[in-house]
Amino acid sequence: MLKKSIGILAFLTFLFLLWEWAVRLSSDLLFVVPAPSSILATIWEMRSRFWLHTSVTFKEMCGGFLLALLAAFPLAWTMMRFRSSRTILQPLFIIIQCIPMFTLAPIMVIWFGWGYTAIVIPTALMIFFPLTLNIYQGLRSTPQDLLEFFQTNRATGLQTFFKLRLPWALPHIFAGFRISAAIAGVGAVAGEWAGAQNGLGILMLESRRNTDLEITFAALFCLTTMSTLLYLSILACEKLSLSPAKWKAFLSSFSLLNWKKPKLALTIPLLLFASCLIGVMGCQRSEKNHKISLLLDWLPNPNHVPLYVGIQKGFFAEEQIPLEIQKMHDSGGGISYLTSRKANLLVNHMPGVYRAAARGADLKIVGVLIKQPLTGLIYREDLEIEKPSDLTGHILGYCLGGPDTAYLDFLLDRGNITPSEKKNVSVDLISSMGTKNVDYIYGGFWNIEPFQLKMLGLPTKTVTIEELGVPSYYEMVVVANGPVSLAFASSFQRALQKSIDFCKDHPDEAFSCYLAANPDKRLQTINWEKEAWDCTCPLLAKNQNVDPKVLRNFYQWQLSQHILPKPFPYQNLICH
Repeated sequence: MLKKSIGILAFLTFLFLLWEWAVRLSSDLLFVVPAPSSILATIWEMRSRFWLHTSVTFKEMCGGFLLALLAAFPLAWTMMRFRSSRTILQPLFIIIQCIPMFTLAPIMVIWFGWGYTAIVIPTALMIFFPLTLNIYQGLRSTPQDLLEFFQTNRATGLQTFFKLRLPWALPHIFAGFRISAAIAGVGAVAGEWAGAQNGLGILMLESRRNTDLEITFAALFCLTTMSTLLYLSILACEKLSLSPAKWKAFLSSFSLLNWKKPKLALTIPLLLFASCLIGVMGCQRSEKNHKISLLLDWLPNPNHVPLYVGIQKGFFAEEQIPLEIQKMHDSGGGISYLTSRKANLLVNHMPGVYRAAARGADLKIVGVLIKQPLTGLIYREDLEIEKPSDLTGHILGYCLGGPDTAYLDFLLDRGNITPSEKKNVSVDLISSMGTKNVDYIYGGFWNIEPFQLKMLGLPTKTVTIEELGVPSYYEMVVVANGPVSLAFASSFQRALQKSIDFCKDHPDEAFSCYLAANPDKRLQTINWEKEAWDCTCPLLAKNQNVDPKVLRNFYQWQLSQHILPKPFPYQNLICH
């Protein structure tokens, strides 16, 4: 056993050394995978933050496991006891298992809101099928001759279950536990990506989009280590409980057929049920949340600094607005969360607001952060582009909040640009540029992404959408799902403008407030975000007035270019 362990350790050491050598030899791997030494150094440097996120994910994994166990055991018993139930339940289990939990997680948020429940349910569903199937197979594995022996000696059904079927099923049950321990982390991460504010899944997602791969791989290392330890713990418990000496002592502690107190048989499952229920419900928030939730359009970035300043400096509290910021990990789902009342306010962009309003959403603009467009075509400086049409023949990578590319297609047509290939790179705008899989990108902001790419040693330039004939519009607005009172809109606008004015008067202190609310950022991310903030601060709105002419011009232009699906009363976007 010792020689085997030494051999495995030596092999893993060799792999890590090879990994370290390959990363240091090739600079192209900077955008793909960091060195193992950097990962371990990051874990030590941010050990308190990793401990926090790991504990959050661990709690979600345990809650999902307990919830799955509460459902799996009675359903497995039902299938074992009633043969007709199998024809109904087994196809249902297969259907549940075939549903990708990553797509189901956003629906959980719409149903249950932001919080623990929306994460635990996808976790439970992911491990439910293998756990139920193993318990069912274990309960069916009891030899028929032993069952007949118990029946001959007039054992009750309860005695047969707890003294024969359950002990005989333990190997299968532990097999289900081991599988559950191995995949519970995947389910927890799936839930976190949709509806969490903390956890290893969130840490991986944010660091990936900040191109801080050391944190991404460090979080993955913590998740893998935690799952492995859970698996080994269950394996140790299994060996202990199934060893011959322990098994003999267990059987000898009970009278096989003369259990005088049948009520004792109910004590164990009831205690297990109560403890599981307490474990699941104890992780829920006990206090009701009466705050006004504001959902960001994206992960926290310098565009959102005034919002964090307004909370920390008390500007929103002065207007009796208990504002709470919710991170957004899917830029295309914000409107759905807002219209389903899972958020009170949403930071969004005017093109997206117009498309949602044209589809029937009752949206009201209650605040403005930035009154000019920030999007454009961001290209590598080494392409030596003199005019937009020079981008023809190069590869375009884009990230859009939905499948509609009409807006992008117009920009390309107006600039006489014909890409050699268009790639939907989703959230990987930066890494796709860094690895040169694409030559220019659409979906980023010229006040954010270029500074991130510059930090990575990739200088860029931008063709703004104004250069491509798009009229001016309000890029960053705060919208609410109507109806909205004029009093609330006025109060929010006063608080937001106070925050913006403070940012302009004290930009360094404002950025410090933003960092204090987002403590998971490392120095390299802080440095480029500070440069982006210096660029963004002068762009913030000078006032909260919404000009009807700006709304009308942009509305009429979108109709003329057939970008909107249908006309709508754009005037209703303004609170009156």
